[in-house]
Amino acid sequence: MNAKKSLKLAVVAFELPALTERTGGVSHFNHRLCNMLAERGHDVTALTVREPLPDARYRVVQVPGASAGKGRLHRYYQAPWRARAIDFSAFDLVLSSGDDWAMKHAGTPWYRIMHGSARRELKFNKRWLRKVNLAALYGLELVAAARSDATLFNSADSRKLYFHRKKDRIVHLPVDTRVFYPGEKAERPTLLFVGALDSRKRGRWLLDLFVSRIKPALPDARLWMVCDPGQPAEGVEYVQMPSQEQLAVLYRQSHVFCMPSTYEGFGIPYLEAMASGTHVVTTSNPGAEEVLEGGRYGRIVKDEELADALIQALKSGAAQSGELDRWTIPALEWAKRHDWEHLLDEFVGLAGDKRDAKRSLHEARL
Repeated sequence: MNAKKSLKLAVVAFELPALTERTGGVSHFNHRLCNMLAERGHDVTALTVREPLPDARYRVVQVPGASAGKGRLHRYYQAPWRARAIDFSAFDLVLSSGDDWAMKHAGTPWYRIMHGSARRELKFNKRWLRKVNLAALYGLELVAAARSDATLFNSADSRKLYFHRKKDRIVHLPVDTRVFYPGEKAERPTLLFVGALDSRKRGRWLLDLFVSRIKPALPDARLWMVCDPGQPAEGVEYVQMPSQEQLAVLYRQSHVFCMPSTYEGFGIPYLEAMASGTHVVTTSNPGAEEVLEGGRYGRIVKDEELADALIQALKSGAAQSGELDRWTIPALEWAKRHDWEHLLDEFVGLAGDKRDAKRSLHEARL
């Protein structure tokens, strides 16, 4: 592995975090990936529809004529087509984390990172227009996966929905253990949710359970909801667009984390909670089953069991009885093995191998 060599890397990252609006987990992954690669001394260029962030250590190139303000359909369909004009031949490797189905590869090694599947989201989405769009996006994901030199799937569940090629593989998404690590817990029993109120994350349902079941059983309990504000309720605090460091503090201080999503391709928030020494209680979805290894590193329950499981976990956590250690201690060690450094080693190794092969081919043609 040529981990010490400086590489010229392009990252297709149409989605990056924004200062004035909430963006999804993939946008934050893209930003961290680019920054971490740049920290290692690589020359990193992000292709995006967003404006550069103040803390970006990498170069930003916007897709010609593209803008995040034009909406999702523009990003899914028009931006990839406009990006066909971009020449990637000068790069050692392209790491694509988005809608690249129409882009020209120009002979440059191209690795597609698959964060989940539109096919799975299609199954759990209830709006018919959104379903039509997801069906089209799944078809384009198949095209992107087939055109890539290799596809890196975030989970075994995502992997089985696409073509089976020996060069493709599963690479779990990482957590930054320099930021997410255990610390002192809050004095009051505290539950944390990260996601959206009205989506497959089911934040509003968790809020209703807290008000109707958890708060009456534990009057001192608090619910921290990292999302846009919903209805006010006693013991509920909404946190909008926290920085990564502020979010890490919430994870550290909470006793229990719950994101009862119907679908997660992987579920980075579960991993961030595990790295913070916080017990995870959730309902079943493909990401939770894989990240928690079927209940080995956190509790996975049926919908009708969730309120009682959360009450029990909050009681145990606030009492500091050590009962949750059987989950949190192994979960912490598992999370450490999924630190960013391990993922970067894989990417840099791929880039080094592919660059050497590309240069050898170029020299042979000369």
